[in-house]
Amino acid sequence: MFAITLIRYRDIANSEQPERDRLSARRGILNKALENRRSLTRDEQVDLARINNIFAAIEHDNTELCEPLFVGVRDLFNASPGLLSGFLHNHVNGQLFGAIARAGTGSFSKEACCRAALTLGLLKIDGAGATDVAPLVFAHDVPVPPPPTTVSVAAVPPADSKTPGGAPPRLIMAQTTGAIAGPRWANLSKMFFAAIGEAQSVHDLAMLVLPLLAQEGDSRADDKVPGIVDAAEFARVMRALVAAGVTADEPQLRRIINDELDKLQGRGDDNAANILGIDLPDLEDAADAGIVKDNVRLMGPMICAAMFDELKAFEVVDKLVELFQQGMLTIGNGAAGKQLYKYWKDAPNRMSDAERRNFYAMTMGIPGGETSGMVNREFNDLWLRFVSSVSSFVRQNEVDRLLRASLPSPISHQQIRKAARDLAVNLSLHGYGMAYYAAIDLQQQIKFMIGLLGDKEVMANYGARDMWQVIDQVATLELGGAKTSSRYRTLATCGAIITAWLADNTDRIRRPGGAIIDIEDVRSPMPRTNGVKATTHPTDADLVNACELWLADTATGDSVIDQMAQPRETPVMTSRPVQIPAIAREMLADLPGMGMSYAPTRH
Repeated sequence: MFAITLIRYRDIANSEQPERDRLSARRGILNKALENRRSLTRDEQVDLARINNIFAAIEHDNTELCEPLFVGVRDLFNASPGLLSGFLHNHVNGQLFGAIARAGTGSFSKEACCRAALTLGLLKIDGAGATDVAPLVFAHDVPVPPPPTTVSVAAVPPADSKTPGGAPPRLIMAQTTGAIAGPRWANLSKMFFAAIGEAQSVHDLAMLVLPLLAQEGDSRADDKVPGIVDAAEFARVMRALVAAGVTADEPQLRRIINDELDKLQGRGDDNAANILGIDLPDLEDAADAGIVKDNVRLMGPMICAAMFDELKAFEVVDKLVELFQQGMLTIGNGAAGKQLYKYWKDAPNRMSDAERRNFYAMTMGIPGGETSGMVNREFNDLWLRFVSSVSSFVRQNEVDRLLRASLPSPISHQQIRKAARDLAVNLSLHGYGMAYYAAIDLQQQIKFMIGLLGDKEVMANYGARDMWQVIDQVATLELGGAKTSSRYRTLATCGAIITAWLADNTDRIRRPGGAIIDIEDVRSPMPRTNGVKATTHPTDADLVNACELWLADTATGDSVIDQMAQPRETPVMTSRPVQIPAIAREMLADLPGMGMSYAPTRH
C-alpha cells in the first residue's frame, strides 16, 4: 500500500489560486482607485503595500503560499513542534510535507501527516476559513520596490511571529497582532486547539480511514499511485463514524466508509436531488441561539417550490399529463413519454396542491394553506428586514467610500447580525417536523419537472425554446393566463441563495463581534471554484446580489427599504416548537385575523 505521506488533498490544493486571484483583484481595485482619486486612505495604502509584498514574495520563491487558513495553521503547528513531533512545511499542490523536529532524523511521519490533514479538515468544516477567523497574511524580509503610495513597505506590520528554531524560514506568515489581525488570530487559535484535541482523540481510527479514502480517490484503482482526498470530506467522514460508534476494531470499516461517502456526496434515491443543495439533516447537533442549520437550509427548496406554484408550473405538468393521457400531445415512445407516464403513475405518492400549500403556510406563512400547525406569520416581516438591512449597509458603504465621508454608517454590522439572527431563528423554529422531508420531496419533483418541461419533444409541441416558454404557453392556453416567469425564477434563485448563506454562516451570526459581511468580497468577488454554485455555498457578494435582486423584483421602494432596515424588537419566538393542548390549538384556529401574512406580490 502506498505511503500516507504521498496523498494529495484536493481542497487544500484548490484553495491557493482563488486567494491569489482575490488579492490580485483587490490590488487592481486599489490601483484603479489611486489612479482615479490620486490618493488612498491610510488603510488602503497599507493594504496595497501588504498585497504588493505578498506577490513579491511569491515571485521571489514560488513555493510560498498566501491562502490564510493553511498559512495560519502551518504557523500554529510550527509554534508548537510537539504537536506533530516536527514542523509543517508548505504543501506542494495539496501534498503535505514536513520534517521531524530533531534535525537529520528523517522526514514527515505518516502519523504527523494524518493529524495535520484531519486538523485542517476539521477547521474547514467548522468555518475557520470565514473572514472573521482566517488570519491576515503578510510578507517580510523580501526585497521589493516601494508601492505607488505614500506608505512605505516598512509601514506594513513587521514580522510579529518569528519562525521557530528548526522550522523552514518563510517569507509569508500569518499576522498575529493588530486591531483586525489580533481578533482573527485569537479565533483561529481557539478553533485550532479544539480541532487538534478532536483529531488526537480519534487518531487510531483516522490512520485506518485515511488510506481507505485515498484508495477510493485513486482513479487508476491500484495501490501504486496514491489517490486524492478532500481534507474536509475526511473530517466529515471521521465525525460520522465517531457519531455512529465505529472504532478502530471495526472489521467492516471499508463498507461503512463507503456508506458514509454515499451520504455525504448525495448519492442514492433519497439524496439525489441537489438542485438547490440540502445537506443531510443532523438535528441531534445542538445549535446555540436556537438555530438548526438544516432547518434554515430547507427554506430554499420551499421558496423555489412556492415560486413554481405562482408560475402554475405544477398545474402545467398536470395538464401535460392529462393531454398526454388523452392522446393530444404528439410525443413518441421516447424519454418524454416515459416521464409523463411515470408522473401519472406516481400520483398517489406525490404531495397534492393542498398539502404543498399547507407546508408553505407553516414555513413561510403564505396564504392558502389549511393547517392547524405553526403558521409562520412573522416570516415576511423578518425576511424583508434582513434583505433591507443588507442592501442599506452596502449602499451606505459605497456612498461613504465614494465621498470619503467620515460619517458613521446608519446600518452597522450588528444591526445586520440581529436581523440575520432573528430570521434564522424563525426559519429554524418553523423547519421542525416533516418540513425537511417535504423539502427533499419538492426538490425531487422540481428536478423532474425541469427535465420534463425542457425535453425537446415537449418544447416542440408548443414551439418553445426553453421550459419557461412551455410554462407560459400551457398556462395561457389551458390555465387562464401566464405569469412573468423571469420574475419568479429570479425570486426562487435569490431565496435559495439567501437561505443557504444563513445556513452556511450560523457561526458568524451567533458570534457577538466581528464583521458579518466582508465588504471587500462584495467589491471584488473571488472567482468561483469549479462545481460550487451560489445556491449551495454563496459568498457575501452572492448574498448582496440576491438581496438587491429580491428588492428589485418585488418592487420594494427605497423609503420602505430604509424603514425596514431600522432595528426593531425581536418578536417572541421559542427556540423549538412548544406543544400546545389540542383544545387550545382549536381555539386559536377559530380566532379571526389569524390568517397567514406573507404573499408574493402578484402582477
